[in-house]
Amino acid sequence: MITQKKVLLSITLLLISATAFSLLKSSRFFQTNADSPVTTQLPIIAITQILEHPSLDQEREAIIEILNKEGYVDGKTVRIVYQNAQGNLPTATQIAGQVAGQHPKVVIAISTPSAQASLVSCQTQKIPLVFTAVTDPVGAKLVNDLRSPPAGITGVTDKLEPKEQLRLVKELVPSVKAIGIIYNSGELNSLKMVQDLKEVAADLGVLLIEATVNKMSDVAAATQSLAGKVQAIYVPNDNTVVSAIKSVVIVGEKEHIPVFAGDIGSVESGAIATKCYDRHELGVEAGKLALQMLKNPELVSIPVSENHSLITVINIKAAERMGLPIPEELRKMARII
Repeated sequence: MITQKKVLLSITLLLISATAFSLLKSSRFFQTNADSPVTTQLPIIAITQILEHPSLDQEREAIIEILNKEGYVDGKTVRIVYQNAQGNLPTATQIAGQVAGQHPKVVIAISTPSAQASLVSCQTQKIPLVFTAVTDPVGAKLVNDLRSPPAGITGVTDKLEPKEQLRLVKELVPSVKAIGIIYNSGELNSLKMVQDLKEVAADLGVLLIEATVNKMSDVAAATQSLAGKVQAIYVPNDNTVVSAIKSVVIVGEKEHIPVFAGDIGSVESGAIATKCYDRHELGVEAGKLALQMLKNPELVSIPVSENHSLITVINIKAAERMGLPIPEELRKMARII
């Protein structure tokens, strides 16, 4: 009798499982039919990003906006695959491999680490690569020449003129003798920027005091270490520090040390001012380059986009919180937040 019950129970469970599987298979969550309307049949455009922060996000949004305007709409005419490495370099490499395996029509890499991670797989599989938010494409070994890059590889460089950055600091803090600079020493972009800033600082008679970090959680302590040593802090376009810009701002407000930055997003998040590129416009440029790649069946050589217009952006409330007056003349010519 016990054996009979067990057999009946087993048969019942098998019937329930078979019914559930049948229902699941017929649902939209389990589509294996090649003729099914899943978006994987659409051409793929892949976007990779090292991590999320306002500047990189603004570029990504502008890229998608430009693609949409030209008819490349996610889920309708193409499938836009976006992956973010959360600041982890091994993850960026893993993402690059996964993306290449999907055979996209173009890979758009936002940041130097993402572009470097994607380079080999794109070249091997002859997938066009468009990069942006890269300060030194030649130093990063993405291209050998900005004006004549390899076929199928191009992008937008965001290298800022360091003299303009430090001139803005000196204009607003005339008595400045030492400027603190916080950056990730493992990020190629930042090493190049710091090297350039040192040369300019020497010409302007200003001392640069460095505070390096390895991860976002180091930023607050690194900033605090500058208190009493500097009269201003400058945050370059360093992905790690920009992602933790609020930690820098908190110290700047507490210690009354004016905080400057190399990007608009950081000013929106509480830094006082920047003289920089409009990240939305850089994203537009990257989007246009991606369109050129998409519309050319063969890999072509397209010059890297550089030398963009600079804008001055000031956060008046941030200046007040850090005790820094902003001259009326500068207010009139700047974009005010």
